[in-house]
Amino acid sequence: MSTRNGKPAIFLLVGDGLSAFGTWIDFLAILTLAAYQFHVTPYQMALVSAVGLLPGILAASSIGKLCDRANPKHLLLLSIGFRVVATAGILFCSDFIVFVALVGVRSVFTTVAGPAINVMAMRTIEASERTRFYSLLNVLNSTAKIIAPAMGTVSSSLASETLALLMSATFSAASLVAFAFVRIEPRAAKQPHSGRQERAVSEVPNLLPLVWVAATYAFAVFMVNNLFPLVLQQAGMDKSLLGVLISCSGAGNILCGLWQAKRSAAAQLKGKVAEVIAPALWQSAGFGLIGIVLWAQRHLVTDHATWVLPLVFFAIGTVSARFAIALNVYMSSHYASAIGRVSGVVQAWQSCMIFVAPMMGAVVLDRFGGPALFWFSTGAATISFAVFWLVSAPLRRRLEARFATDEAGSTFRKLA
Repeated sequence: MSTRNGKPAIFLLVGDGLSAFGTWIDFLAILTLAAYQFHVTPYQMALVSAVGLLPGILAASSIGKLCDRANPKHLLLLSIGFRVVATAGILFCSDFIVFVALVGVRSVFTTVAGPAINVMAMRTIEASERTRFYSLLNVLNSTAKIIAPAMGTVSSSLASETLALLMSATFSAASLVAFAFVRIEPRAAKQPHSGRQERAVSEVPNLLPLVWVAATYAFAVFMVNNLFPLVLQQAGMDKSLLGVLISCSGAGNILCGLWQAKRSAAAQLKGKVAEVIAPALWQSAGFGLIGIVLWAQRHLVTDHATWVLPLVFFAIGTVSARFAIALNVYMSSHYASAIGRVSGVVQAWQSCMIFVAPMMGAVVLDRFGGPALFWFSTGAATISFAVFWLVSAPLRRRLEARFATDEAGSTFRKLA
């Protein structure tokens, strides 16, 4: 990071990393509490999962708009503070209805982080440094996904869910301190034509390309993610392989983020939709290859899966990191005036796929088996992206032209 962007970027990255650790530990502790303290039925567990997502989905767009118009730092600090309070309430809760209500409240406060951090990044980090920033952000989030669940599981096993929730609250409180040190300029100072910018916030460029690509990617991923342990079990593979595959995917994710962060400014992402679709297609190809490996394991009685699958998952981890980074760069390039609202909408659609995709995946897995599940995911994503590319050509050209005009205007203002 350049000197100008250094301190805000560092505090944003540290705060997001600590917040991600707290969120993941919190999430697992809540599910564990539901199972072992409240002894819920499968339907009640489904209710807990739904309440943990739905309020955030419904509120995401409004929260994003608020982050665009108000001070995102203040909103983020308040949301983290209330999230810590909600976690404390869950910790001392003994009534299931109150427990579910607190999970729903926590969902709303957790939703604030994504849009608020994106708005803060737009106001503190130069465009030339954003690819590097989003790359490091992805590294921290991937690290949290790998380490935080293990920390939560170990703490719950050695002590209780109480310790896990206390750890979550501690990480969240530490992230609050880090975010408090981020200094952001008011929107009017960063964008002097405030009247024009107010209209720009309400007249956001068409979100169809962004939502289509992000939702398709999320659908393909969530169709197979939660069902993969069952796929391995049906294929007769040892359950220890699951941990190896998750580690390989996480390693690929982290290494790709670090590699992208170290690239020169000239080699950074340019905010083009093709940069977002390409890694999504490569991931779909990886899913198709997994289907072939699983089919060969079953019908050809080969033993290649134990070493081929880790390599494929490592490759999938690298392209998934590339997708996440490219998606953030694309949003910051084309929707800068309303990045909070846009982030909220994308987040809501991705969360919706967590509901829809696993149910469709379960039907495919039950009727056709594991290989067909991955082939279906590959086919659905490929067809969706192909249709998008054919029907959205005029819209993509308009967005690219608008982006080029904005870039030229920005360069002219700098020279002036």
